[in-house]
Amino acid sequence: MLLRRLILAVISFAVGFGLTVLITLAIGTTPAEYGAVYMFFTSLTLGLALAIWLDKFMGTNLLPK
Repeated sequence: MLLRRLILAVISFAVGFGLTVLITLAIGTTPAEYGAVYMFFTSLTLGLALAIWLDKFMGTNLLPK
């Protein structure tokens, strides 16, 4: 179970970071111009949103039913 939860965390935060990079490039800026703090919190937010769905489909039971 711990391994599944670690995999969920890695996948969700990696995809969150990737989406943040794509979004910043789509709006015509670079991640450096966007800022490290904003980059971190945007990645964290998108990663947590994805983690909710991954929790359901991976069966890690992080969230209560």
